[in-house]
Amino acid sequence: MSTEVLRFAPSPTGGFHVGNARTALFNYLYVRHYGGTLKLRIEDTDATRSTDDSLKTIADGLDWMGLAFDGDPVFQSQNEASHREAAQRLLESGAAYKFYATAEELEEIRKQAQKEKRAPRYPRQTPEEQDEKEAAGVPGATFFAVPDGETVWDDAIRGGSRWDNGVIGDFVIARSDGSPVYHLAVVVDDHEMGVTFALRGADHISNTPKQIMLFEALGWDVPRYGHSTLLKATDGSKLSKRKGSTTVVEYQQDGFTPSAFVNFLALLGWAPGDGREVYTLDELVDAFTIEGTLKKDAIFDETKLTWLNGEHFRMKSVDELLGLAKGAWVKAGLLADGDTSREVELRKIVALMQPRVEKVDDFAKAFYFFKDPDSYDEAVYKKHWKTDTTERITMLVERLRGLEVFGESGIEGAVRSLAGELGLSASKLIHPTRLSLCGVGFGPGLFELMEVLGQATCIRRLERALDVLSPKQEVS
Repeated sequence: MSTEVLRFAPSPTGGFHVGNARTALFNYLYVRHYGGTLKLRIEDTDATRSTDDSLKTIADGLDWMGLAFDGDPVFQSQNEASHREAAQRLLESGAAYKFYATAEELEEIRKQAQKEKRAPRYPRQTPEEQDEKEAAGVPGATFFAVPDGETVWDDAIRGGSRWDNGVIGDFVIARSDGSPVYHLAVVVDDHEMGVTFALRGADHISNTPKQIMLFEALGWDVPRYGHSTLLKATDGSKLSKRKGSTTVVEYQQDGFTPSAFVNFLALLGWAPGDGREVYTLDELVDAFTIEGTLKKDAIFDETKLTWLNGEHFRMKSVDELLGLAKGAWVKAGLLADGDTSREVELRKIVALMQPRVEKVDDFAKAFYFFKDPDSYDEAVYKKHWKTDTTERITMLVERLRGLEVFGESGIEGAVRSLAGELGLSASKLIHPTRLSLCGVGFGPGLFELMEVLGQATCIRRLERALDVLSPKQEVS
């Protein structure tokens, strides 16, 4: 059993972004496949931006996706004493230094560095200069002194990686009040949590050399790093709010199932190698390997997500889907909340819809199971209601009225035998019948649909359509 320790470390400063969700998933799949421990760390040191609502969004999103962690969450803000202690150690060893400057002075240093196309360099101040600045109320942050040379690591996904330290420049590890900034806090927490493998997104690659240098300066073991792909929009640009939904809660609300969403995320930066695309979470755990992770940026294609969602609907039992369908029908005003009087009929409706739905709200498109149509699709009417259709439908009503058992086979027999007697293809009866019953030209198989609607409803709706649609009238 592996003794590796991984962590997922989101910041509660906004919505639970799909990129973060994928990072959480990859960490989960790795640990559950190879063994080890997966910890959750909440990086909440930015007190001005961290919110309880954001934290709840993260917790709810992880729970919705079915991702469990080992042990209680660790809150970074509760470890500030260790962060400050590490900063002091770096100062005492000479690996870090204090630099006192006004905001205007810092901006001037940055502008000069930009002009010379180099990383910012901060001139070392004597103890006397520092005392003078401090007495004048000038803030003094703690900077890490980046050593010469380069930082090298073996990326678990990207292989051998190296970074020229000269392009980094000295960077802040603690603010003027002594509170830590991101890089120092991450390194201290990873060390204290025993993290051995930091598996994260490619947007963290530039952070890795800084964190490796801090580990080395503190004399601690450096964890292994692995950086997955970036997520891109379908046009190749950075995934953003303008390009569509970007948070997990939006996909929850848009009718996607957690199993399909997890399946989709797993395929963004990982491939099984055999072309398979549809997986449950347990199957992903079995199939996942770090060797299968990809370097090429992944395209977040909602069309594929929608297709996968449909596939996952078809993997579920009718009972599993019934609750989702009821929610959609209640939301659409088609079913009273808590109504249990039609369970057998509702299960039949779900079974008929299952091969066709791609999102939860698609169940509400089958309004015709709950109420008579109040309008008829004009395009379907013009295409399928011919001059002799009134006569055909009138004859069909009589055939249906005479059925002692109103079941799928009997209904189909009545429709096809009448069509044969009239010398027509069955479609010449099927299309106008569907329009009459549903008001639209699409839906489940007509004969199954009619069985669920029942004999009285079918006859009533057909007779109403004869009154409304023939002779030709304006279709509402």
